[in-house]
This record gives sequence, C-alpha cells and structure tokens, in this order.
Amino acid sequence: MVNYNFNKATNTKDAFQNLYDIVTILRSENGCPYDKALHNKDSLASLLDEAYEYLEGANNNDVSSCREEIGDVFINAMMILRIHEEQKDFTPYDAINDVCEKLIRRHPHVFSDVVVHNMEEGLKSYYSVKENVEKKAADPISKLDHIPHSLPPLERSYEIQKKLSKVGFDWPNVDGVIDKVYEELDEVILALKHKDNDNLEEEIGDLFSAVINLARFVHVNPAFAIARANEKITNRFKAVFQLAKERGITIDKDHVDEMNLLWDEVKLRGM
Repeated sequence: MVNYNFNKATNTKDAFQNLYDIVTILRSENGCPYDKALHNKDSLASLLDEAYEYLEGANNNDVSSCREEIGDVFINAMMILRIHEEQKDFTPYDAINDVCEKLIRRHPHVFSDVVVHNMEEGLKSYYSVKENVEKKAADPISKLDHIPHSLPPLERSYEIQKKLSKVGFDWPNVDGVIDKVYEELDEVILALKHKDNDNLEEEIGDLFSAVINLARFVHVNPAFAIARANEKITNRFKAVFQLAKERGITIDKDHVDEMNLLWDEVKLRGM
C-alpha cells in the first residue's frame, strides 16, 4: 500500500502536479502491475481512444462527458511523459518548455510588435516564423514525407491534401472540387457497370480522396464530419428499430420498404 494523501487542487499548476504524482506512483515499485507494464505506444493507443470519446461528448454538447474524457486524455499524456522520463529520454518540463517557447516564437503578432489584422495575416505570420526563423521550409516532397504513416488513412489523406494546398496545388474555387467528386463517382459507376472489381477499390479510394479534399476546401475536418455521421446513423436506426417494434414490423430484408418509410419518418423528426 502506498501512503498518499490527495488534496484537491484549486489551480491548474497544482492539478497537473497531482496527476503527474499519481501516475508516477502507479508506475513505481509498489504501484499497479498493469500501469508498470505499459509502454508509451500502449498509452498512445489509449490516448487516441480517449480523444475520440471526448469528440463524441463535444458533438453531443455533453459537458459532463467532455470533462471526464479530457481528464482521461491527460492521464494518458502524463503516462507517456512519465515513461519517457523513466527512460531518461526527456523530462515533462523539457517537452512543455519546448512547446511554450515554440508557441511564443511562432506568435510574434501576440508576443512581439508584429501587427496583423485578421486570421489570414495571423497564419501568414505563424508560418513565416516556422519557415524563415526555424528553417523548417521544405520542398513539397519533404512535406509529404513528414506526414506520419501511422495516421489512420482518412486523417492521412486530409493531411496530404492540406500539404498540397500549401504549396499551391489547389483548386481556384469550390466548383472544381465538386466537379472532381462527380468525376470520381462516375468512374466508380463505370467500374461497377463493367464489373471491373480489380479497379473498383482504386476508384472508390479516389472518390474518398476527392470528398476529403472537398471537406478540407470548405474548412470541415472530415474525421469530425464522419464521426457525426456515424452517430447520426446509429441514433436514427435505434429510433427506426423502436418504431418497428412498436408497430409490429420485422427488421429484415423482406421489410426494407417499411424500414425506409420509418427511416424517413425519423429523419423528418430531426434525428
């Protein structure tokens, strides 16, 4: 048993220190066998899971869920920091000092005398420091190579599209982006008509890429958008199932017409 007295913090500094102290104890000799066995990649997987759970709470405007899930995000972030400190890679304050210095350096329009008048000028100032002061300007191929292959395919496609846009490879307006979506859809339909299964996967991938690019162009994060769509479809089908149960309609392929009518009814209710 570890002798530890928890005192609720009343400020951010003490709150983060409490959490890091607890994580350190969990990783200690007398700590939790599970937590002691964790590697940083284990906590990274949990960090991603908790981030998506936070996203679900945010999409549902569930403040209580947001509060809980962002706390779980911090647990995993602190666990990763502790593992690196144990391995003598770097300390938590090394990582946080680095990011603080970077934020200050990249915002001369806030922490220095550079003047900007809108968001676009602010971004220009930010990237000017990144490229000219930090010397992180790179050729287009290097920019693409820096996108982590470990990203999920949807998120990686989004990052690729953003990098291409930053070097000027972009549509002049949204009409071209929409036309590209239709073009890729036509190619999917053509592959289906010709029963060209070898090409179908490629064409569907191109269609996904075009839709992701449309999302980027109109400033919508595609991962957030699909998460909302997944939640909406799930909730609608639950409502359809409940209505079908109340009206004695069997949920199967032989009653698809009735289910479509229930789906439209639920949709009209705003679900």
